[in-house]
Amino acid sequence: MNGRHLSLLVAALVWFCAILGLAAKRAFVSGPDEPPIAVGVAFLAPLLLFLLGLRISSWRRLVLSISPIFLIALNGWRFIGLGFLMAYQEGLLPGGFAWPAGLGDIAMAATAPWVAARVAADDRFRFGNEFLIWNLFGIADFIDAVFLGTLYNWPGFASLNTGLMQRLPFALISCFFVPLVAIAHFILLAQRREPERVPKPR
Repeated sequence: MNGRHLSLLVAALVWFCAILGLAAKRAFVSGPDEPPIAVGVAFLAPLLLFLLGLRISSWRRLVLSISPIFLIALNGWRFIGLGFLMAYQEGLLPGGFAWPAGLGDIAMAATAPWVAARVAADDRFRFGNEFLIWNLFGIADFIDAVFLGTLYNWPGFASLNTGLMQRLPFALISCFFVPLVAIAHFILLAQRREPERVPKPR
């Protein structure tokens, strides 16, 4: 890891600590008759800032130089989807959110080692349809989870809501890990367009 990549790691740690501190103060918890605006801002703001930042050439060169295998491996944390299913079994999350969000995350986590191994063996795999579909599915799963999480927390929509996702430790998923790994997918897709900037697997 060079100095520039170390700066990205430090920035991610600062971001994580900021979300942790806000979650500890219950900053993401909405009232009983309020939509989950704070969680929505915490999810969308870093994605929009990242996408805008890609227009800056120095930032674009930096993020595109991140190892694709590392970015793929970030999906390993998505086994946390098992926690959604366990929370559903305990009556803490609605099934309409827990099942699709949980199974989608588990599928991504289970396939990440295979995808990483394929890229490590042959970098040309990143330019095939399988890799593209895998990334698009990973992004679509996040969009689906955010939509359902918002819907089930909308005032009056359901008797059991997704308020659990606004409190620790689950708030870290909604407000940090989901946008972080979504950004990883966007980088992987951008790397397909500019392969000359991407480090080769060792």
